[in-house]
Parts: sequence; structure tokens; C-alpha cells
Amino acid sequence: MKAFELLKVNESLLKAMDDLSLSINDVKYIKMLREYEDMMTEGLKKTYIVQTLADKYEIAERTLYRVIDKLMQEVKIA
Repeated sequence: MKAFELLKVNESLLKAMDDLSLSINDVKYIKMLREYEDMMTEGLKKTYIVQTLADKYEIAERTLYRVIDKLMQEVKIA
């Protein structure tokens, strides 16, 4: 398969990612977001969750809030 063919096959998915300003590098946040969702399901407060995960993953709380806002958006694929 050529690179062009890979892009062509995934065109709608890649377009949706571009519309949301998603990057391939955002994959590194998947585990953290799963933990965030689990903690929210347990009924924990968002502020507590962010503090806990920011400490665990050694990132700034503000960065975590940005990641949450970015990756929890609804995706519309045409």
C-alpha cells in the first residue's frame, strides 16, 4: 500500500481529526482519559480528578484541562 492509498482509505477519519485539531501524538493521552472517565463514573469531582491525574502523569493541571476539553468533543464524520 502506498502512502496516498492509506490517506485515501482514511480520508473521512483524518478530516474529522483535522477539524478537531487532533494530532497523532494525542494517542499518549488515551490511558489517562480512560482513568478520567472511570473516576467520573465513580462520582469523583472533576477538580480532584484533575489534581490526581496531573500528579500521576506529571503534567500541569491546565494542560490536563485542555486535553480533556479537546478529546471529549463529539466527533462528526461525514
